[in-house]
Amino acid sequence: MTKFETVIAQLESEWALDGFFGRVRDGDFDLTRAQNVLSILRQLRVQDDDLVPQRLVALLWYLPSYLGWQTERVEKLGGSRSDYERFITEVMNALEDALGTP
Repeated sequence: MTKFETVIAQLESEWALDGFFGRVRDGDFDLTRAQNVLSILRQLRVQDDDLVPQRLVALLWYLPSYLGWQTERVEKLGGSRSDYERFITEVMNALEDALGTP
């Protein structure tokens, strides 16, 4: 088992239709579930010599754009825009901590 397999499995679950990201697609932003996603992202640390599985890259690279696209939907369906935007910022910070910056 590689050091990334647990994170991959957890993120795949959150991308499922009934997972966090699937529900956000429907405008359902749950702050408690959002904290779970942040917890998953915060456990990820990529080192300079790590070979990162393609599946992990696929699960991560799309997050910032995807979350941004859902902002209006979340707000339209009664979610707090400020809470959601704060969550997006926290996701970006977690990804930066895990992956580094250019």
